[in-house]
Amino acid sequence: MILIDQRNNRDPYINAAIEEYIVRGMVPLDTLYITMYINSPCVVVGKNQSIYKEINFDYLRSGQPVIRRVSGGGTVYHDEGNLCFAFLCSFDERKVNNYVHFNQPILDALQRAGIDAQFNKRNDILWDEKKISGNAQFTDRKNILSHGTLLVNSDLDKLRGALKQNAFEIESKAVSSTRSSVMNISERSDRFKTADELKEYLSKELPISGTYSFSDDEWAEINETAVSKFQSDEWLWGRNPYTKIMKQGVTIEVDGGIIVDIESGDERLKALVGKKYNYAGLKGNVDELVKLIF
Repeated sequence: MILIDQRNNRDPYINAAIEEYIVRGMVPLDTLYITMYINSPCVVVGKNQSIYKEINFDYLRSGQPVIRRVSGGGTVYHDEGNLCFAFLCSFDERKVNNYVHFNQPILDALQRAGIDAQFNKRNDILWDEKKISGNAQFTDRKNILSHGTLLVNSDLDKLRGALKQNAFEIESKAVSSTRSSVMNISERSDRFKTADELKEYLSKELPISGTYSFSDDEWAEINETAVSKFQSDEWLWGRNPYTKIMKQGVTIEVDGGIIVDIESGDERLKALVGKKYNYAGLKGNVDELVKLIF
């Protein structure tokens, strides 16, 4: 197992681009790689999810980052109390959706630290029936990415607020998150009070035999991907599946991040058809219309 040196980067766009570069750019992977990182506060949605359905609109109004990852699965909240990990290796059909294959060393390390962690049927990692880790995968049939999170001392109030169901009705055929009862490891363990402490522990406990450092050219490609893909409207909003939002007597239909129809008695809203349906894209419109939509 080789540890990827990501220079303790906490930029969620950069860390998403690192995973993208490894799984797509380092072909074929000649061994098992792992990267561990901590993101600054953000919400991360699955590749096939609707932002409008998954994230509370108060969070969207706050302007905090939303990241769309390359893997499927549900929406998660990241902050400095959440340790992210990713395993990357060459493709093997037997490893697809086989989270135990990748995560068993992490489970064993947690247990050695006195944390009675167990897998559930959905391949989450639980402690006393509460979720401390969720996982997702992506493969391009050349390499495979299996990544997850470990809640150490995350701000659970902000987590719940960001992912709280909106008070109005939203319909979408997009993949929906499964709501789970979560817990921080630090609630029950004095061993790890911060995500950095758990990261340092796992760096020593996992069977890591070496470190891979990106070249200047590789960092340049990673930085370019962080901007051109993961910060782009096309990737973040354009991949939103068809979603219908019903609020205050208004029905808004959105597809690919674009308003395709509005049903309302207020004719002024018709002018928004064809526009991007995200907060930044509507800032130029009448404030009251923005408030109605968000």
